Amino acid sequence: MQKIISFVQVNFQQGPQELNAYYLPYTAGVVLAYALEHNPDWMLGELVWRRDPLEETAQRLKHSDVVGFSTYVWNHQYNYKLAQRVKELNPQCLIITGGPEVAIADPELFVKNPWMDAAVKMEGELVFSQLLNSYGNSLLEIPGMIVNCNGQAVDTGNSNRIDNLNQLPSPSLT
Repeated sequence: MQKIISFVQVNFQQGPQELNAYYLPYTAGVVLAYALEHNPDWMLGELVWRRDPLEETAQRLKHSDVVGFSTYVWNHQYNYKLAQRVKELNPQCLIITGGPEVAIADPELFVKNPWMDAAVKMEGELVFSQLLNSYGNSLLEIPGMIVNCNGQAVDTGNSNRIDNLNQLPSPSLT
């Protein structure tokens, strides 16, 4: 049975409401395209880019094994409320956050956000690929994250950096 990863990178609607226009989540798309290319046992569940009602979205995500949240100043509060609700609905779901708004330097990160399993420190492509590849094992074995160990923030070191952008598959083509 394939395992399911979902990703959340919500934005605001752009332009006139009748156009129903949104920026598509390029960052989430690149992370997912890379991770899924290297982990064929996984499939994409949901890719959330609109601010739909929180409970409706949580119900769509609750069947995921892993949900990644790409977090910025404009979606921080929505993401955190949604992530907390998904964790309530499915305590086994791994909640992984990343992006510039996650307070990875805060030693109280997981005291304040106990529903969060880990935060990615830099780029997510390699980290998410390794996370899917070693799913079910300790998150502490995956470099590039801050892991929630019973409320304690544990740094797993640095992940390798992507030095050749040609390694990244196009989210539009995949």
